[in-house]
Amino acid sequence: MGLGGKFKYFVEPAFGPRSFLTNGLSTGIRMANPPSHYPHEWHAGADAYGRLYGDSYARSGAESIGRFSASVLLHEDPRYQRSESNFVPARLGHALLFSFVDRTDGGHPTVAISNFTGAAASGFVGNAYLPAGFDNLTHAGQRSAVAFGGMAGQNVLQEFSPELSQFLKKIHFPHIPLPPVWWTGDK
Repeated sequence: MGLGGKFKYFVEPAFGPRSFLTNGLSTGIRMANPPSHYPHEWHAGADAYGRLYGDSYARSGAESIGRFSASVLLHEDPRYQRSESNFVPARLGHALLFSFVDRTDGGHPTVAISNFTGAAASGFVGNAYLPAGFDNLTHAGQRSAVAFGGMAGQNVLQEFSPELSQFLKKIHFPHIPLPPVWWTGDK
């Protein structure tokens, strides 16, 4: 995966059309249960929604740019590689471990510095503008841990997506069509 492929993988989704929807949904969830010690202007009304939307957008953008930059500089291949095992605990372990260790562009195992960089960027970007008491090292570390956990969760979903798809078909869940080209950035 070259520079252009990594750009399409990380940066386009973070700033493309789908980011408006995903950041809007995550902001709505945060509006439903904002941190109790946030000032009033951060948890009530349209202004609060705008602030939280901006925070969500900044976090996802910082994570993507951090992961992209480290991936390019350190020649990491950011794509998840599914386990070859059929044993569910081994597959789960593989998915979680892949958050810490991924592959180089040449296919060799390496520490997933890009994941750590993206999580740190996502966590620490809020220190520039979040309300007092939430713009400190402790909260930045917590936000970074949540971002890293999200990456691990994505790996688990990718690992078990074939089984999840089969399960949804089995329970007659309506087929969810593939997203349009503008959503994925594919040409």
